[in-house]
Amino acid sequence: MITFREKQYFDDRLFVLYLCKGKVDPESDGLIATTIYHEQAPEKHIWLVVTYRNCHRYPLYRIDHFYKKEDAISYIKLIEPETPLVSLGGVSPKPPLSYKEYLSWKDANNFKDYDWQSLYSSDRANAFEVIYQTKEQFKGIK
Repeated sequence: MITFREKQYFDDRLFVLYLCKGKVDPESDGLIATTIYHEQAPEKHIWLVVTYRNCHRYPLYRIDHFYKKEDAISYIKLIEPETPLVSLGGVSPKPPLSYKEYLSWKDANNFKDYDWQSLYSSDRANAFEVIYQTKEQFKGIK
């Protein structure tokens, strides 16, 4: 664990990204619900890139919604190498590594990706999360 601004991080990265299937429910009471499926998703689903803080219990930072998996992966390849680092005082590398170099760097440092299974009991049954956002927070589906 690395201490930065009074928080404990698992490694040098402030954030980790997670690609998964999801669903958005229509607005109700001024809120939009996004369901993040860790295992079984409904047949009609979208793709999510979920950004979590890289610390205990992985607090949610943001969700990006995509109709196509390819678009979500392209977004990850663009954004992940720009992850702010503790070693850089919480700012992004300038210039960022290429995505291939970034993956090699993560691997060389033994960095782990988001581990949703660590948050659920071993008898989990179709684990999922529901996140509520206001209309202003929800940025639509790309």
